[in-house]
Amino acid sequence: MSRAAQPDPPRTTSIKRNKPKNRKQKKRHSGASPNAAARPAAPSADPATAAITNAPAVKSAVPKPAPPGPSAANKIKPAMAPTRPAAPPAAAAPARIQTGPSSGVTGVALLLDTCDAVLQALQTSPRRLLTWIVGIYGGLWFVAAIGFPSPPIGSYEMFLFGQEMQWGYWNDPPLAPWLTQIAYTLTAHWISSQFVLAIGSILLTLYVVWKLGLEIVGHSGAALAVALTILIYYFGPPVTTYSPSVAQLPLWAATIYLYRRAVLDDESASWILLGVASAFLLYAKYTGGLLLIVLALHFFLTAEGRSRKSGTGPYFALSTLLILLMPNLNWLAHHNYSPFVSERPELTGFVPRAVATVKFLLAQIGFHAGPIAIAGLALVPKIPLQGEPITIELGTPSRFDRTLVLATASIPVLLISAITFLAGVDQRTEVGGAVVALSGLAMVVLLPTRIVLHAPRLVTCLWLLALIGLPIGHVALTHAKARFSGQMPTQMVPAGNLSAAMESIWNSKVPSPLDIVTGDVVEAGFVVMSARPRPSAFIDADFRKSPWITPERLKRSGTLVLWATDQFPRTDELPAPYRATLGELKATFGSMVLPLGFGKLKTYGWAVLVPDEPKP
Repeated sequence: MSRAAQPDPPRTTSIKRNKPKNRKQKKRHSGASPNAAARPAAPSADPATAAITNAPAVKSAVPKPAPPGPSAANKIKPAMAPTRPAAPPAAAAPARIQTGPSSGVTGVALLLDTCDAVLQALQTSPRRLLTWIVGIYGGLWFVAAIGFPSPPIGSYEMFLFGQEMQWGYWNDPPLAPWLTQIAYTLTAHWISSQFVLAIGSILLTLYVVWKLGLEIVGHSGAALAVALTILIYYFGPPVTTYSPSVAQLPLWAATIYLYRRAVLDDESASWILLGVASAFLLYAKYTGGLLLIVLALHFFLTAEGRSRKSGTGPYFALSTLLILLMPNLNWLAHHNYSPFVSERPELTGFVPRAVATVKFLLAQIGFHAGPIAIAGLALVPKIPLQGEPITIELGTPSRFDRTLVLATASIPVLLISAITFLAGVDQRTEVGGAVVALSGLAMVVLLPTRIVLHAPRLVTCLWLLALIGLPIGHVALTHAKARFSGQMPTQMVPAGNLSAAMESIWNSKVPSPLDIVTGDVVEAGFVVMSARPRPSAFIDADFRKSPWITPERLKRSGTLVLWATDQFPRTDELPAPYRATLGELKATFGSMVLPLGFGKLKTYGWAVLVPDEPKP
C-alpha cells in the first residue's frame, strides 16, 4: 500500500519535560506503525486512534478520527506499545534425580500396548495378524520340542512302523509312519524332522481354518477362529509329537473345505479332490470315517446337497475314494481288521459304560476350557483391566455353512461317546484330538454377527500369555518332572547312550550285525532310533504287531531283547509275554544301569538270542 493512499495521521500535543543531557533524543514517529500496515485490519468498527509516542509521559488530545478508507485493509491500527527489555535469564536449576522407575516402557505397559495393537489388527488387518500369530506359535513350539535329548513317546512308534513301509499297521493306518520315514530320509536321517512334520501339520490346519472362516464369517471372524483354536489343549503339548491324530487334523479341515466347495460350485475337479482328501483322511486315522458319515448326512439333509444328487460329481468323489483306499482295505482283510480290535478290557454293565461315556465327554469339554474361558471373559462387563469396549462385525453364515460347521465340530465327538457306551470300549481321551479342527470356528459361528467385547484388553493379555507361556511352561514342566518326579519323561532319557551300550553288547556276543530288537515300543525304539544300520523292531514279541518279522527271519538273525526292571524285575530270564515266541532260542542274559541325569538311575535287563548256525 502506497503512502499517498494512507490517511493523514492525527496530530498530538506533548508536554515537554527536561531531559538529562547525556540521554540521546529518541526519534519521533508519525503515521501508522509498520507492523500495523502489514497486518489485516481488526474486525472492530471503531477507527484507530492516534499513534502513541515514546515520550515518558504523554497527554494527548485526540481529534476526530479520519473516515476509514475504501477497504478494510486501509483501516489504521493502533500503534504497538513499547515493550520492556527482557529480563536476564535466570540461573538454571539443578536437575532433579528421579527416584522412581526409569523412563523406559515397563513390562506391564509393553504388554498393554501389545494387547492394544493386537485388537487394532483384529479390526483393521486380520490377515497380517494371522501371519504373526502362526509365526510366533509355530516357532515357539518348534523350539520347545527340539530342545530335548530324545523324542516324545509317540514318535518312536511312527519311526518303528515307518521304516517297514506297510499298507497298514496293527493299530493305525499308514500315512503318519510313511511321512515320518520320508522326512527322515530326505533330511539325511535327522530325527527332529518329525517335529517339522508335527508343527507343519498344525500350521496347515490353522491355514485351512482361516480359509474356511474367511468364506463363512469374514476376515475378523476367521482370525478370531484361529486365535480360539490355538487355545485348545490338542494344539498345545500334543503338537510336539507327530502322531496319526496330528496328521489327520489338516486333512479333517481340508475335507470339509473341499466338500463345501464341491457342493456349492458343483465342479468335477472339486468332487475328485474331495475323494482324494477323503482317502488320505482315512489313511491318516480311521476316525476320519466319522467325518465322512457326518458329511453324507449333511449332503442328504440340506437343499444344496440334495440338488447335486442327480449329477455325476458325487460319483466321481466316491469312485476316487474307493480306488485310493483299495490297498488298505486289502491289507485289513488279510490282517483280520486288527486296528479295530481293542486291547482294552470290555466294559460290562450299564453303570461302567455310562461312567466311561461321561468321563470322555467331560474330558473333551475340559480340553476346550481355554477358548471357552476367553470367550466368556470377553463378554463380561466391569472386570479389572478390561479396556475400552470394542465392536467386531462378523459375516453372516448361511444356513448351509452354519449347519456344516456345527455338525462337523460336534457330532463326531458324540459318535465316539456312543461307541464307548454301546460297544463297552473305554476310549482314551486323546482320541478326541483328531476331531477338533473346527472347534474354534464353531464357537465363532455361534456368536452374533455384531459382538461387543467388554473386556478386550484383559482377554487379549491372557491370550498372549497363553500363546507365549504354554511352550515355555511345557519345557519347564518336563524338566521339573525329570528332576522331582519318580518317573523320567521319555524326552529326557539319553536314548543314544542306551543304544550304544546295547550295540556293544550284541557285537561282543554275535559276529553278525544287529538285525532285530525285541521289546515294547519305547525300549525297542530307544535302541533302533540310534543304531546304525537301523534294525527292525519286534514289538512285544508279537507277530501280529510286527508282521515284517517271521519265525524264519527270527531264527536266521537272532534278536536282542530289552526290558525295564520296573516292569519285569527278573534279569535272568525272559519276560513272561516273550517266552512263547522266543523260548526256543539260545539266550545270554545280563543287566545294565543307565544314568538318567539329575542323580537318577534306571536298570534294564537284556538278553542276546543267538541266531541258529547256518547248515552246511
